[in-house]
Amino acid sequence: MRATFRIGVWVLAGVALIYLPPARAQVVWTVGIGNTSCATAMRNMEKTGAGWETHYLTWLGGFISGYNMAVADHTHANARVGEGIPNAKIAALLKESCKKDPRKPLPQVAAEIRANLAAFRE
Repeated sequence: MRATFRIGVWVLAGVALIYLPPARAQVVWTVGIGNTSCATAMRNMEKTGAGWETHYLTWLGGFISGYNMAVADHTHANARVGEGIPNAKIAALLKESCKKDPRKPLPQVAAEIRANLAAFRE
């Protein structure tokens, strides 16, 4: 009886595994100037100053806005992360995050900044 029960459990587990989707790494492609590392962004901003900073802040603003749109679409609720935050504050967050780990991809830093702004908003 006990052996039959064990075999049944293994058969059930095997059937369940057949119907599970395969595990895959998640890939998210980013478009534009943000498809780079923090090191590159910092180097560009240091080399050319306000011009590149404006480009990166524009990209970051689009990232946050697009994320807000996706959240609003998914939750059917307002998504106002970043509202009322001056660009100077967002630029400071970007530079601070990139100095901590220049190897990070800019989209990862953008997601972290958005999460911090969301926590600030709550």
